[in-house]
Amino acid sequence: MMRSFCVAVAFVAPIVLSTTVAAEVLAHKTALAFVAQTHVGDSLPTLALLAAKKTQTFAMLIEKLGSEKAHSAVSSEIDALLPQYQPKWNQNLAAAYEKSFTEEELLSLTSEGQASKYAGKVLERRTDIGRDMQSSSTPILIALVSEALKAAYSKHIR
Repeated sequence: MMRSFCVAVAFVAPIVLSTTVAAEVLAHKTALAFVAQTHVGDSLPTLALLAAKKTQTFAMLIEKLGSEKAHSAVSSEIDALLPQYQPKWNQNLAAAYEKSFTEEELLSLTSEGQASKYAGKVLERRTDIGRDMQSSSTPILIALVSEALKAAYSKHIR
């Protein structure tokens, strides 16, 4: 009897686990679709430039190039690096939204936007999502800013 039970568990467990994993993958894909269609991750270049402007390296670029050219040089480098950093940023953003919203809510927000009955919940959860993003994505922002500043510095200051 015990052996039959063990054999049954051995056959059922992988099915249950694969169903759970498939549901998690689908929920994450839904969250990624939400991030892509609503463009909530598009603030990465702005955040990176704001962070860059607070550095000594940016101040040195301003001293050498002037404010407008320093801004342009660093912005160009950030834009060039986005394909390398944006996907991971979006993954983390999707994970943050996935923690705060059900798949049904994300589908509604994706398809209906501000008309969704869950639109108000986005504002309510903004602090939690921001906190999740800060903890998961600060290293991405630091790496992007560091690489952009290093490239701008090496091209414009010798």
